[in-house]
Amino acid sequence: MTNLKVFIILVIAIFISEVLPVPQSIYPECGAEERSTIRQKEGLELATEILSNRKCPCQCGNYLPGSSTLPACFGCSVGKAEISYVLDDINSGAEIIEIMMSLNSPIIIDVFADYTNPNISKVWKLAKDVSNELHQRRVVLRPPGLSREAQRAIIVAEYARFRGKFSIVQEALINHNGPWDWRTLLNLVGQYDHILKQINKYISSINVEKQIAKDQQHAMERGIRTLPTITINNLIVPDTDTAIRQAIEKILLEHSI
Repeated sequence: MTNLKVFIILVIAIFISEVLPVPQSIYPECGAEERSTIRQKEGLELATEILSNRKCPCQCGNYLPGSSTLPACFGCSVGKAEISYVLDDINSGAEIIEIMMSLNSPIIIDVFADYTNPNISKVWKLAKDVSNELHQRRVVLRPPGLSREAQRAIIVAEYARFRGKFSIVQEALINHNGPWDWRTLLNLVGQYDHILKQINKYISSINVEKQIAKDQQHAMERGIRTLPTITINNLIVPDTDTAIRQAIEKILLEHSI
């Protein structure tokens, strides 16, 4: 088993029945559980094939987190998002050509902001809306974890990634106005997924220090001074519809020539 496959298992364990066993009672049809397990394994193999030897889209020049091809990225938000996107697409039944087109886009849009930032929902929605109109999937939140509350939210988001619920829980966190204590955050997750009895064990095993350090490093390298800030291919872009649209269209035009 490659390092990348191990990383995928750890990040999105919902795809592996041994990690997240599914109760037999929810499978009324004979053999349904076995078919589900086969689909999960096939999805894992396909994801590993697609992601093998790909550079991390954070443009650090290294390979995806957990890659057996070194040097590998230290697990920044962008690298993790790349893996989650592929698994989500496979799970939704997307064709391989669609997945590859998304991965091969010359554009990566980063939104630097903590979940606790009061302006995050507005800027995130703007970036997503414009990018969707221009058929750009890779919009990544880069939370720098500047407070204890912000770090709690990051850990909860990564727990949701582990459970295969990252996208929906991330949106909920972005639109959450507080408070940011553990009980409130776990109750928020509980609206979209049942909370495991061993929740404290899982939460305590999630280490986001390297992820936060990498996101903070990239923010400093790009000269970011205020949050939220949008960057497109490492360059700061004003948070307006026109500025984002023009930056994306300029890059697409340059790559079409």
